[in-house]
Amino acid sequence: MNLTAPKKTEISKFKKIQLMVRHGLALQAVRYKLMKVGIEFSPYYLYRDELNGTDIPEIKGIFDDYSCELLTPEDMKVIGAINYVGYSEDKLLSLLKAGEKCIGLKHNGEIAAFMFVNFTDFKYKSTVIHLKDDEVYLWFGYTMESYRGKNLAPYLRYKSYEICKEMGRDRFYSISEYFNSPAVKFKKKLNTKKLKLILFIQLFNKFHWSLTLKSYNA
Repeated sequence: MNLTAPKKTEISKFKKIQLMVRHGLALQAVRYKLMKVGIEFSPYYLYRDELNGTDIPEIKGIFDDYSCELLTPEDMKVIGAINYVGYSEDKLLSLLKAGEKCIGLKHNGEIAAFMFVNFTDFKYKSTVIHLKDDEVYLWFGYTMESYRGKNLAPYLRYKSYEICKEMGRDRFYSISEYFNSPAVKFKKKLNTKKLKLILFIQLFNKFHWSLTLKSYNA
C-alpha cells in the first residue's frame, strides 16, 4: 500500500512550548527554554521493564480495527511529517538501517501509535548500556494526536513486549525524564522497576556532570 505523507507544517517555538504545557509538561517547557541559552538540567529515571502478567490492556474502541506490526521504511514518511516528533524521515530511516525496529499500532491501516526498539546499545545523556543478547531498549514512543485518550500506549507497550520475546529478548530497558510527569505516571501503570535516578547537567555544550541521585533495589 502506498502511503502519501501529509504535508509537513512548521510550528513556532512558542507553539511547541504551548503543546508541552497542554500535555502536562510545564516543567519540560521551562527546561526547553533554558536549553536554548545553553543550560541543561536533566534528571531522569532508568527503568527495567518486565512483561506484565496481567490481562492485556483494553483499548477504547474495537480491537479488530487495530493491528500491531513492524513498520516499514514507507511508514517513516508519515512519522517524519509530524513536526512535533522532531525526527526527519532521513533520520528515521537511518535508525532502521542501523538495525532498530519500529513497532506500530495501526487503526484500519492508519498509524495510531509507534515505538522504537534498540537491540545493540544505547546512550542517553550520560547513561551508556551495551545490551546483551536477551535485552532491548524501548524508546521514542508516540501516540498520534487524534488517537490519544484511547489507552493505546499501554496496549502497544504490551504488544511490544510480546514481539520482543518472540525474538528472544525478555529484558527491557527504558528511560523517562523526571519532569515528564505523563511518562512517569504511565510507567507506574506498567510492571516497571526503577533502577536509578540520574542527574545530568550541561553548560554551554562544553561542561557537563553526571550524578546518580538514587539507586533502587530491583
